Amino acid sequence: IRKALCITAAGLLRAVQVLRTAKIGRDRVLRWNGKTLTSEMVRAECDSAVLRAGGIPDGTIVAGGRQACDPHERGHGPLRAHELIILDVFPRDARSGCFGDLTRTVVRGRASEAQRDLWNTVCAAQKLAIGLIKPRVKGASVHKAVQDFFMSRGYRTEQKRGRWTGFFHGTGHGLGLDLHEEPRISATVFRPGQIFTVEPGLYYPGIGGARHEDVVAVTSGGCRRLSRLSVPLEL
Repeated sequence: IRKALCITAAGLLRAVQVLRTAKIGRDRVLRWNGKTLTSEMVRAECDSAVLRAGGIPDGTIVAGGRQACDPHERGHGPLRAHELIILDVFPRDARSGCFGDLTRTVVRGRASEAQRDLWNTVCAAQKLAIGLIKPRVKGASVHKAVQDFFMSRGYRTEQKRGRWTGFFHGTGHGLGLDLHEEPRISATVFRPGQIFTVEPGLYYPGIGGARHEDVVAVTSGGCRRLSRLSVPLEL
C-alpha cells in the first residue's frame, strides 16, 4: 500500500504541476500550452504519470467550482482560476494489486477568505480524526466527532433545494486489494492492522468543495500515517 500511495502521489503531483503552470486567461479561464485547460486534460496528465510510475488509473477526479460540490463528480470542461479544485487520485499498483487513495484541494490563483476557511477547517477535521483513531475506539465516535467539529465551526449539514450541503459522506473506508474495502470507519471498532482512508470534506455551492484524504494504519498504540504529501491551497 505504501508503494501504491507513492504511485498515487506521482499522479497527484503532476496534476498540481499542470495547474501551477497554467496561465489565467479571460473570464478567469485557465490556459495551458496555448489551450483552454479542462478537467479532462489535467486528468490525462495525472493518469499518464500514474501509468509511468507503475499504476493503473481509474476514475480520477479533477472537479472545480460548483462541480467540486458533488463528491462523485469526476469533473468536465474548462477549469477556472480562484476556484476550489478537488484532485482525488486512486490507482491500483499494477504489481501488487493494492490501491492508493489521496485527495487534495487547491486553487490556481487567489483563494477567498471563505474558501481558505473551508480548506483550513477540513484539514483541521482530518487532523482531529487521525488523532482519535486507536484500538478499541468505535469508528462511529470518530465520525461523530468530525460532524460535531464542523458544526462548532459554523458548517451545517442540510438539504437546500433538494441538494445536500456540508459534510454528507463517510469519514473514511478500508483500503487494500479493493478501493473501498469493508469496513467503513463508522462501522468498525478499530484494531491493529486495519488500514483506512481519512477524508472529511465540506461542500457549499457558492464557496466550493474541499476534501483532504490520507491513509492510516491502526497500530497497537494509535495509528500511523502511510501518506504525507504537502500541497498548498494556492498554486
